[in-house]
Amino acid sequence: MVLNKADGFSLLEILVVLCIVVIISALAVPSFVEWRQANAIKSALKHTADIAKYARTLSISERKPVTLVVDASANHCISITSASDCDCSAASSCHVFSQQKRLVMQNYHAVIASPANKKSLLTFDGTHGMSFGSAMTVSITNARYTGKVIINNLGRVRYCTSTALEGIPLC
Repeated sequence: MVLNKADGFSLLEILVVLCIVVIISALAVPSFVEWRQANAIKSALKHTADIAKYARTLSISERKPVTLVVDASANHCISITSASDCDCSAASSCHVFSQQKRLVMQNYHAVIASPANKKSLLTFDGTHGMSFGSAMTVSITNARYTGKVIINNLGRVRYCTSTALEGIPLC
């Protein structure tokens, strides 16, 4: 007499596999959150440096002053304009030679850290791309990491972090 064995898995086997999946997922979630925060601050620093470099390049190529607007108040945004000032929280407020360049830190889950929480302006001259005798440091922070974009008097831009992140130098 031949017994027919039922195909499939028993309830106990399914529960064991489910427990293993839950344990592995619980171990992976903190690493994923840290990885996401690290990538967010890297992107915010890189894009902030890129918009500052673009402002300098544009001022030289157009031979006109271009102003970098860093709003550390409730808006936490960065923009460039050919006017002397603009409100970067309004999407259509900042233009430079009929182009709009604007960064909102909310997209990176970060804020611009400033002791005064105010708006700062840096104007690149149209002749040499220098920043009219004023340097600027933009500190960007999220829940775990802090980084800086540093613009010196000559208009050179670099960025760094206070904790080690792959591909970004330490401050």
